[in-house]
This record gives sequence, C-alpha cells and structure tokens, in this order.
Amino acid sequence: TIKLSDIMAVEKFNLELVSFKDITDNVRHLVFKRTDNKPLNFIAGQFITFMFNCDDGKVKRRSYRLGSLPTNNMLLEIAITYVKGGIASEAFFNMKVGDSIPAMGPAGRLILKDEDVKKIILVGTGTGIVPYKSMFPELLERADDTQIHILMGVQYRKDGLYPDDFINFANKHSNIDFKLCLSREASELKEHEVSGYVQNQLEKIDLNPETDVVYICGNPNMIDQSFEMLTNAGFDIKSVRREKYISSN
Repeated sequence: TIKLSDIMAVEKFNLELVSFKDITDNVRHLVFKRTDNKPLNFIAGQFITFMFNCDDGKVKRRSYRLGSLPTNNMLLEIAITYVKGGIASEAFFNMKVGDSIPAMGPAGRLILKDEDVKKIILVGTGTGIVPYKSMFPELLERADDTQIHILMGVQYRKDGLYPDDFINFANKHSNIDFKLCLSREASELKEHEVSGYVQNQLEKIDLNPETDVVYICGNPNMIDQSFEMLTNAGFDIKSVRREKYISSN
C-alpha cells in the first residue's frame, strides 16, 4: 500500500486531452496525459487541480478526483458535471482532443488507510463516486477480511455514473455490496437499486462505530447530513472521512 509519505510533493504540469465521452446527459468522462509524458504518482482517492485563466486576468482553480487506477498512472481520468456558465464546465466541454491545460497535484487525504476494520462504507453522490472507482484493486484485496459497501446516490437511474463498473466489481466478491440509491425513482427497481436518499441507507447497514469506517464524497449537504447522522450514532470524527473542495471564485 502506498503511503502519503511516499508520494512526491505536489507537481505542476500541463495535461493534454486524450479522449472524452458523455456518460450521462450532463456528465463527461475525460482522459488526460501529461504533455511531458511522465507518470503522475498518486494514491486512489486523491484529486488534481486545474488552473483556468479568466477574462479578468485572474487564475481560478477547480479540483477533480481521479477515477483512473494508480497502477495506470500515465492516463488520468476525471468526470465533470456540466454547469451552465461554469468556468471549468465551459472549458472542458469545449475542449478538443489534443488541447492542453495547466494542472497540479496530486492532493487530498480521502484515501484508504492501513488499518484493521470490519466494514468500509463508501458513500458518493454525483461525481463524488469517481474516487472509489480508483480504489477497486485495493478494496478487492481487503474483501476477504472486510465487508465493503458502496452507496451511489443519484436522482434517477439515468444519472448513475459507471453503474456497470460498480456492479461488476461487486460481483467479484461476496463481501462487496453495491447500491444505486434513487432519490426520485421508486418503481421497477432492479436488483442493485433502492429508493431514497443515499444517506438513509446508512441506517440499514449494521454499523459499529468501534470497528467501521465511512468515506463520504459529493454533495455538501449530503456530506453534512451523513456526518451528523454518523457522529450522533457514536462515530468518532476520525472514522468518518470526508473532504470538501474549496474553489477560488
């Protein structure tokens, strides 16, 4: 397992767009490589930050978690939700293959730790689910001794990000469970689907504050509600891992 201390200091580099595809009505999956053709050593769960030169002469930063595997560190994958008029949205959704953009990284501490736990619960809404995809190999290694629950929260089935990847991953081990939580869809649910807000699923898992850890990424309101529910249930702050982006505006 890579430790934070093994990672080099944050680097600055230019990234070139290698490919892209739309994976929902408003989310685009983008693949980059460094223009200097060097790898980027990172730990699953970390993010990179892009720099945008704005009309007012200021540089604004936006951060995105990596969904690619640390072992495939020549290609860096992110997913971005389109927000009309958003600095990053307008830039990324108008990028062409071969275009480049300055970036820096990796950073972030939403990573798996070397620890003896009974359950790992990974909660994500929207693109907050992306970092868990990069954790697949490490999670599978731990599955013999650890129950792993992945909860993806979206409004409608069509909003699910990489659902097949998560379903296929859950099928690899009996100790891995994946749920797609649909907050606005309740009929004709499939095997891996449940109706309701993702944070409400936490009550349905037999959690033990002494032996389990929970990771939360995505919508700030969901993060706050989940954190409150878990700490009220006796979880120590150190056992609820969350990280919010603070972007300069």
